[in-house]
Amino acid sequence: MLPLRPTQRPGQRAPWPDLAPLVDGTPAGRLPQAQARLWSLVLRARRVPHRLRSLPGGYTVQVPARFMRQAVDEITLYHRENISPHPSIPLPPVEERSRPTVAAMLALCGFFIIAHRPWPEFGAYPQYWHAVGAGDAAQMLGGQWWRMFTALTLHADPAHMASNAVIGGAFLILLSRRIGSGAAWLLAVLAGGLGNVANVLAHGPAHLSVGFSTAVFGAAGALAGLKAVSGEGGLAQARNGTRGWLLPVAAGLALLASLGTAGENTDIGAHFFGLLAGGLLGLPAGLLAVRHGYPNEDWGERLNYFCGVLAGLLLAGAWVFGWVFGWPGVRAG
Repeated sequence: MLPLRPTQRPGQRAPWPDLAPLVDGTPAGRLPQAQARLWSLVLRARRVPHRLRSLPGGYTVQVPARFMRQAVDEITLYHRENISPHPSIPLPPVEERSRPTVAAMLALCGFFIIAHRPWPEFGAYPQYWHAVGAGDAAQMLGGQWWRMFTALTLHADPAHMASNAVIGGAFLILLSRRIGSGAAWLLAVLAGGLGNVANVLAHGPAHLSVGFSTAVFGAAGALAGLKAVSGEGGLAQARNGTRGWLLPVAAGLALLASLGTAGENTDIGAHFFGLLAGGLLGLPAGLLAVRHGYPNEDWGERLNYFCGVLAGLLLAGAWVFGWVFGWPGVRAG
């Protein structure tokens, strides 16, 4: 039996201390709701008496003093077995996770309509856009670097555009939830461009490709890279010792097998190299996010805005270069 405190009267219940300060040093009553509920589930599963309370500054998980050591051991063991040794990547603000990506995808659809409609008053026709910006391997090997990016914005037909917008939007939103929409789009565009270059080098000068799907698989690869580095794959410290990179990499390869090889005109090489480029870009991005976390609100918004603008400038600037330097050669040919 625990000795009574001087201020504790006979028959009065012993106090229930807060668990958080003993587990990870969090001040009493300051636990986030999700973490407090998770701890409650763990203790309930192990039949440890406890109570969950909501306070003005957060949540508290309280345990009778005589069960405190068992509670601390159970929570510590759970984190050791189920959570990555790396800290989680802090998420961007809620309102920043999807709206910019939806807007950018709508802009991409709008560009498809513009590029596939003849504009005689401006001397612009659909075949001109493809002649200047398609992923023509021979032209890219000849120095027309802008095609690595402009090819991402061109599509063969509305179904091709719609599938890339829907699937790409989903992956970009998932990626945005971890690093912000601006950084997510920058990674996707860079991975798409690098994937197009690698695809050209692999296929030779006779190859031709268009479509945003290379960037879509780049986003999937970047997401896998981020999860591998941050340990979010759920296997980082599994009992069998499997490394945390296995699950996200396997998920990326499964995506490639299920979506990246379907259809008669599917460019498997572009999908594979986009996935590979995204993974290679996602690894250092994940290391930065794990080490430094998401920046403070003011600087984070500016950084995210800068990355988004840079992604847009890469695509727009590539088209400017194409029309300035590529169009005269197309007309001459």
